[in-house]
Amino acid sequence: MITFQIFVAFTPAFHLLMQYKRPRNQCRVSMNQPLSKPSSGQSFGLSQSENAIRRVLKGAPQDLWLDTIRRARFASHNSLISWMLCQPECDFAVAVHAFYRSNPAQYLDTPIAVPPHPSSDQIFARCLINWDTGYFRTHRLKVEECDAPLRQISRIHQKVIARQRGSLPFRIPLRFLDPKGGKPLQLSENLNPENAPDLWAMYADARLDVPSAAPGFTRKFSGIMRKISRR
Repeated sequence: MITFQIFVAFTPAFHLLMQYKRPRNQCRVSMNQPLSKPSSGQSFGLSQSENAIRRVLKGAPQDLWLDTIRRARFASHNSLISWMLCQPECDFAVAVHAFYRSNPAQYLDTPIAVPPHPSSDQIFARCLINWDTGYFRTHRLKVEECDAPLRQISRIHQKVIARQRGSLPFRIPLRFLDPKGGKPLQLSENLNPENAPDLWAMYADARLDVPSAAPGFTRKFSGIMRKISRR
């Protein structure tokens, strides 16, 4: 009887939390697909949720920056990514992740000059222009497979060398084609958006890729209910 009462009490909240399931794999972005474009009805003003994430990142180590960009899923996150790329402390690994998630192959197949002042959605151009102006020279973090898949690196390298020297209207930095070095990111529990309650709430509100249930009892209860539902 007690078990049934607990189930009834939490069923509405459980169903609400379960609406936002996500795959739990480490590589959160499909590197072979460009991000979807914003809908025409989207507001282009800075949201409160993004503003909160920016404030957190400003005082955080670059480990959290790389973790955050890995959690970005939608075109609406492009403004956050563009902002990260424009900060002088932005680590090279963050820029490489942004570069490869922008689907650089399409720009090599149909090359056009990059705009001098890219919009927040023009991540490819932002990476190139900021590199040329001295950004991303700090390389402390390791570029992992989920940031720049080896197959994609090889594909881009082949497309670059197949072009006659000087024929492209832009220059791909050689460092982007061989992003070696650095150490794997390390996050303490209080800086892990999956386990720190305050961070989880902000990241969930910004629709970044975190578990659907809050850390603690709520997540444990959701896990128990998922196991029950699979029986």
